[in-house]
Amino acid sequence: MPSYILIAAATNNEILNLIDLVEQPSATLIGGRNVISGYMNNQPVKIIITGPALVNNVQALTAAIENSRPGMIIQTGSAGAFKETGLNIGDISIATEEIDFHLGIEPENGSTILKELPFSLTVHNGRNLKSRYRLDKDLVELACKSLQKEFENQNIKLQKGPFVTVSTITATDRKAKTLYRQFRPCMENMEGSGTALLAIHYGIPCLEIRSASNIVGKRNIDAWDFTLASERVSFAIYKFIQKNEEVISSSFLTECKNDEKRRN
Repeated sequence: MPSYILIAAATNNEILNLIDLVEQPSATLIGGRNVISGYMNNQPVKIIITGPALVNNVQALTAAIENSRPGMIIQTGSAGAFKETGLNIGDISIATEEIDFHLGIEPENGSTILKELPFSLTVHNGRNLKSRYRLDKDLVELACKSLQKEFENQNIKLQKGPFVTVSTITATDRKAKTLYRQFRPCMENMEGSGTALLAIHYGIPCLEIRSASNIVGKRNIDAWDFTLASERVSFAIYKFIQKNEEVISSSFLTECKNDEKRRN
């Protein structure tokens, strides 16, 4: 079976437009999660709906990877954009690293900024990873280069940078400012750090592309736009696959196949 791209999103609504673009679709359950398999521009893909937040996401992705190892993982969906970045609702951001905000030691001085864990969660390329996980640099640059040309004439901003993963949705301007001051993130989400760590563990190239459905800060659900975010991020992922079909197949997926053979 040829290597495929595993695309993960927390909910159907976040990527309805992308699901509609899958050719020869078939639905199944893997690990109790809904999976749509098919093709995009002749590239085999599987879209898995993981459920929201870290535990659901990690369980779903682990089940999918153990069932059939993908050549690449794309984490996607909507997210909150930090206003300091200049991003607006509907704009696109690509993660250079994922930061798990809730991992650390509670400070004794009452500060909200956690101290670093005294132990690592894993070791990768000689580095102790505790709460920050870098995504595949080559994939990030490839996605930025190809999508920038698509969006430059559409009044859609495209930005790369750190993402922060939270378990509690930020609902105050004060918390939003604290997060930005500490990490300088582009976006806030609830699943990405789990995906990034899993990709490192399994040695699978990983890319995270999200569209802003809201601005991080005081919660005003009436101002959120999930429909626009779904349209924009679905377009971004489809165009990324379309414009880089040969590069993806020859470089990333082939390398992953060879790596899997070496492991076996």
